[in-house]
Amino acid sequence: MPSPLPGRSSWARRCAGLVLVLFLPLSACQSTSEPSAAPDRISRGDAQVSLASHPVPTKTKIHHVFGRLPDRRRKAVRRQVGEVVDRWWDASYLGGTYPRSSFPSAFPGFTDAAEKRARADKALLTNETQGPRVDSVTAKHREVSLDILATQRLARSVTAHFLLRFETDGELARTTVVRGRLFLTYKRGAWRIFGYDVSKGAR
Repeated sequence: MPSPLPGRSSWARRCAGLVLVLFLPLSACQSTSEPSAAPDRISRGDAQVSLASHPVPTKTKIHHVFGRLPDRRRKAVRRQVGEVVDRWWDASYLGGTYPRSSFPSAFPGFTDAAEKRARADKALLTNETQGPRVDSVTAKHREVSLDILATQRLARSVTAHFLLRFETDGELARTTVVRGRLFLTYKRGAWRIFGYDVSKGAR
């Protein structure tokens, strides 16, 4: 599975602990029970977050599986990880009432350590800087491609390659593209993001 690009000076260009996840002893990995989705709650301030309010569907696919993983479990991982990415996108970029400058619950599905780092990268990982000049946000493209590491027929870690494109109206009318990688592990009964490598640009 790919590892984060070396030599990144930005806080957003990193993924702490990927090698540790790949080489943890099996006794430290998830249980043999089937992973189940466990959505994190989003505060009312960030909410009105709903996929129904952003009708462009997320296209989530599996690119490669390293190891053996039954088809039923592949489908479960694809659905669950796709939901984790969707919740982050909706909390950080697409959901809520605009204009806005507050994103207090922007990182649902992140581990505590990853959320702490992400809060220092809010200009990149949310709409915080442009939100006050935006009247509305419309998703145009949502795509996620997964690389899965499996041992003993269970998924252990996932790299989610993603592309999000959305348009904003108002004083700041433009198209924004967010792309990169999220690194996830199964923790406390759910898939959680523990690292990221993200870029954002506008045109």
